[in-house]
Amino acid sequence: MPTRPSLVDNAETTHADALAYLIGDHQIQHGLSVATGYVNLGGLHHLAISVTNGRKVRLLLGATPPPGLGGVPPLPHFERALEGLRKDRDLARFPPSRAARLMELDTWLGQPEVQVRRFTERFLHGKTYLFGDSEDPRAALVTSANLTNAGLLHNLELGLAHYNPLVVKSAVEWFDRLWDGGEEFKDQLQELLFPDPGLIDPQTIYLRALLELFYEETEQPVPPLQTVNLAPFQRDGFQRALEIVRR
Repeated sequence: MPTRPSLVDNAETTHADALAYLIGDHQIQHGLSVATGYVNLGGLHHLAISVTNGRKVRLLLGATPPPGLGGVPPLPHFERALEGLRKDRDLARFPPSRAARLMELDTWLGQPEVQVRRFTERFLHGKTYLFGDSEDPRAALVTSANLTNAGLLHNLELGLAHYNPLVVKSAVEWFDRLWDGGEEFKDQLQELLFPDPGLIDPQTIYLRALLELFYEETEQPVPPLQTVNLAPFQRDGFQRALEIVRR
């Protein structure tokens, strides 16, 4: 990206590229404050590998509102958002060959410069990526994009990057007010992502080991039979057998 980002929509400029530019464009003393209504493992990992120099990061997690005119308070929606994060974790944590992202995220979250809070007093639907503080505001990316892999890279989002100190200061002060009303959540997030696995039944271990050993082979297309002429019912049986093997 040759110039500073202005309009970010994941088409001409992705949010991931814009964040990478802003991180590289601001020295380490300018902290990063992120507010997001929804988060997943892909978004957390992207942030972890992007901010690698000990920069102070404040991550404020919220709850997106329900569709329609639901009057349910935000906490149940926050719990449902965490359930999605648990599913991401379960798919990524085993086998070890697919657990690298979790290990990198664990290292990043362990840094004292990284702070995490959750905000559940009201629906937090605003998303911001802010550099600097109220005394020295630097840049503000205000956007529709959550801290998710799809939000940063693929969804049709719309964000505007501001560099006017007055505008950035207002955005930082908005974040500060929500941050002060948030609850510490770093320990809970680490426990969610890295729980004690407890006892696992032997069949699950066996099936996951098979998946690790043969996943790439099961993803390869099976060439059609060239030397044996099968009757229609035999071809159906053969295809069904292949599906059973894949499962």
